Amino acid sequence: MCILTQELSFAQTQYYSTYKFFKTQNYHNQLRLNTKTGEVLQLQDDGGEWTVNYAITPTNNIPRYWLYETQNMWNFILLDTFTGKLWQCQFSVKGTEYIFTVPINNIALVDGNTNRFTIEPMTSMYQYYLIDNETGSMWKFQWSTKSEEGYRWIERFK
Repeated sequence: MCILTQELSFAQTQYYSTYKFFKTQNYHNQLRLNTKTGEVLQLQDDGGEWTVNYAITPTNNIPRYWLYETQNMWNFILLDTFTGKLWQCQFSVKGTEYIFTVPINNIALVDGNTNRFTIEPMTSMYQYYLIDNETGSMWKFQWSTKSEEGYRWIERFK
Protein backbone atom coordinates (compact mmCIF):
# COMPACT_ATOMS: atom_id res chain seq x y z
CA MET A 1 0.00 0.00 0.00
CA CYS A 2 1.28 3.45 -0.91
CA ILE A 3 2.37 5.64 2.02
CA LEU A 4 -0.08 8.31 0.92
CA THR A 5 -2.95 5.83 0.97
CA GLN A 6 -1.88 4.66 4.43
CA GLU A 7 -1.87 8.26 5.62
CA LEU A 8 -5.32 8.91 4.12
CA SER A 9 -6.67 5.66 5.59
CA PHE A 10 -5.45 6.78 8.99
CA ALA A 11 -7.02 10.18 8.48
CA GLN A 12 -10.32 8.54 7.53
CA THR A 13 -10.47 6.51 10.71
CA GLN A 14 -9.07 9.11 13.10
CA TYR A 15 -10.08 12.69 13.79
CA TYR A 16 -7.98 15.13 11.84
CA SER A 17 -8.09 18.88 11.77
CA THR A 18 -9.71 21.06 9.16
CA TYR A 19 -6.31 22.37 8.07
CA LYS A 20 -3.63 19.95 6.90
CA PHE A 21 -0.12 21.08 5.94
CA PHE A 22 1.74 19.35 3.13
CA LYS A 23 5.50 19.66 2.76
CA THR A 24 6.81 20.37 -0.70
CA GLN A 25 10.19 19.54 -2.18
CA ASN A 26 10.89 23.29 -2.13
CA TYR A 27 11.69 23.68 1.57
CA HIS A 28 10.71 27.38 1.57
CA ASN A 29 7.09 26.51 0.71
CA GLN A 30 4.33 24.31 2.01
CA LEU A 31 0.71 23.88 1.03
CA ARG A 32 -2.16 24.27 3.47
CA LEU A 33 -5.32 22.36 2.59
CA ASN A 34 -8.68 23.08 4.13
CA THR A 35 -9.91 19.47 4.16
CA LYS A 36 -13.54 20.58 4.44
CA THR A 37 -13.67 23.14 1.60
CA GLY A 38 -10.82 22.20 -0.77
CA GLU A 39 -9.09 25.57 -0.44
CA VAL A 40 -5.32 25.25 -1.02
CA LEU A 41 -2.88 27.98 0.00
CA GLN A 42 0.83 28.19 -0.80
CA LEU A 43 2.67 29.41 2.30
CA GLN A 44 6.22 30.68 1.98
CA ASP A 45 8.60 30.86 4.93
CA ASP A 46 9.09 34.62 4.41
CA GLY A 47 5.38 35.17 5.07
CA GLY A 48 4.15 35.10 1.48
CA GLU A 49 0.76 33.49 0.90
CA TRP A 50 -0.98 32.70 -2.39
CA THR A 51 -4.21 30.91 -3.23
CA VAL A 52 -3.63 27.84 -5.38
CA ASN A 53 -7.27 26.69 -5.24
CA TYR A 54 -10.32 28.52 -3.92
CA ALA A 55 -12.90 26.73 -1.74
CA ILE A 56 -14.96 24.22 -3.71
CA THR A 57 -17.58 23.44 -1.08
CA PRO A 58 -17.53 26.41 1.33
CA THR A 59 -20.41 25.16 3.50
CA ASN A 60 -19.14 21.61 3.99
CA ASN A 61 -18.61 20.46 7.59
CA ILE A 62 -16.96 17.09 6.97
CA PRO A 63 -13.32 16.63 5.86
CA ARG A 64 -13.39 15.33 2.29
CA TYR A 65 -10.39 16.72 0.36
CA TRP A 66 -6.85 15.39 0.22
CA LEU A 67 -3.65 16.40 -1.59
CA TYR A 68 -1.35 13.86 -3.22
CA GLU A 69 2.24 14.77 -4.03
CA THR A 70 3.44 13.95 -7.55
CA GLN A 71 6.98 13.33 -8.76
CA ASN A 72 6.95 16.86 -10.20
CA MET A 73 7.86 19.05 -7.23
CA TRP A 74 5.51 21.87 -8.28
CA ASN A 75 2.35 19.80 -8.72
CA PHE A 76 -0.07 18.05 -6.39
CA ILE A 77 -3.33 16.24 -7.14
CA LEU A 78 -6.37 17.45 -5.16
CA LEU A 79 -8.97 14.71 -4.62
CA ASP A 80 -12.55 15.02 -3.46
CA THR A 81 -12.68 11.72 -1.57
CA PHE A 82 -16.51 11.74 -1.62
CA THR A 83 -17.09 12.05 -5.38
CA GLY A 84 -13.83 11.20 -7.18
CA LYS A 85 -13.41 14.68 -8.64
CA LEU A 86 -9.74 15.54 -9.31
CA TRP A 87 -7.73 18.73 -9.86
CA GLN A 88 -4.11 19.41 -10.67
CA CYS A 89 -2.74 22.09 -8.31
CA GLN A 90 0.49 23.81 -9.24
CA PHE A 91 2.36 26.16 -6.94
CA SER A 92 5.36 28.26 -7.96
CA VAL A 93 8.04 30.64 -6.78
CA LYS A 94 8.21 32.32 -10.21
CA GLY A 95 5.03 34.35 -9.74
CA THR A 96 1.27 34.12 -9.58
CA GLU A 97 0.94 33.50 -13.34
CA TYR A 98 2.47 30.03 -12.69
CA ILE A 99 0.11 29.20 -9.78
CA PHE A 100 -3.08 27.47 -10.91
CA THR A 101 -5.58 24.68 -10.44
CA VAL A 102 -7.07 22.87 -13.42
CA PRO A 103 -9.68 20.08 -13.38
CA ILE A 104 -8.69 16.56 -14.37
CA ASN A 105 -12.13 15.15 -13.66
CA ASN A 106 -14.86 17.62 -12.73
CA ILE A 107 -17.74 15.13 -12.96
CA ALA A 108 -18.79 13.32 -9.79
CA LEU A 109 -18.36 9.55 -10.23
CA VAL A 110 -20.75 8.87 -7.35
CA ASP A 111 -23.09 10.94 -5.23
CA GLY A 112 -21.06 10.23 -2.12
CA ASN A 113 -21.14 11.48 1.41
CA THR A 114 -18.28 9.44 2.85
CA ASN A 115 -14.53 9.24 2.22
CA ARG A 116 -14.30 6.45 -0.34
CA PHE A 117 -11.77 7.43 -3.03
CA THR A 118 -7.97 7.26 -2.97
CA ILE A 119 -5.34 7.41 -5.69
CA GLU A 120 -2.28 5.29 -6.41
CA PRO A 121 0.55 6.08 -8.84
CA MET A 122 1.08 4.10 -12.03
CA THR A 123 4.46 3.59 -13.70
CA SER A 124 4.36 6.95 -15.49
CA MET A 125 4.87 9.96 -13.25
CA TYR A 126 1.84 11.58 -14.89
CA GLN A 127 -0.62 8.68 -14.59
CA TYR A 128 -2.51 7.37 -11.56
CA TYR A 129 -5.31 5.04 -10.57
CA LEU A 130 -8.39 6.50 -8.89
CA ILE A 131 -9.86 3.79 -6.66
CA ASP A 132 -13.35 3.59 -5.18
CA ASN A 133 -12.60 1.72 -1.96
CA GLU A 134 -16.28 0.82 -1.42
CA THR A 135 -16.90 -0.90 -4.76
CA GLY A 136 -13.39 -1.66 -6.03
CA SER A 137 -14.07 0.31 -9.24
CA MET A 138 -10.98 1.92 -10.78
CA TRP A 139 -10.21 4.67 -13.27
CA LYS A 140 -6.92 5.63 -14.92
CA PHE A 141 -6.17 9.33 -15.13
CA GLN A 142 -3.39 11.59 -16.30
CA TRP A 143 -2.31 15.08 -15.37
CA SER A 144 0.12 17.18 -17.39
CA THR A 145 2.49 20.13 -17.34
CA LYS A 146 1.17 21.08 -20.79
CA SER A 147 -1.65 23.60 -20.99
CA GLU A 148 -3.61 21.78 -23.73
CA GLU A 149 -6.75 20.05 -22.48
CA GLY A 150 -6.09 16.71 -24.24
CA TYR A 151 -3.18 15.92 -21.95
CA ARG A 152 -5.49 15.61 -18.91
CA TRP A 153 -7.95 12.75 -19.05
CA ILE A 154 -9.71 10.05 -17.02
CA GLU A 155 -11.15 6.72 -18.17
CA ARG A 156 -12.71 3.78 -16.40
CA PHE A 157 -10.27 0.90 -15.92
CA LYS A 158 -11.62 -2.41 -17.20
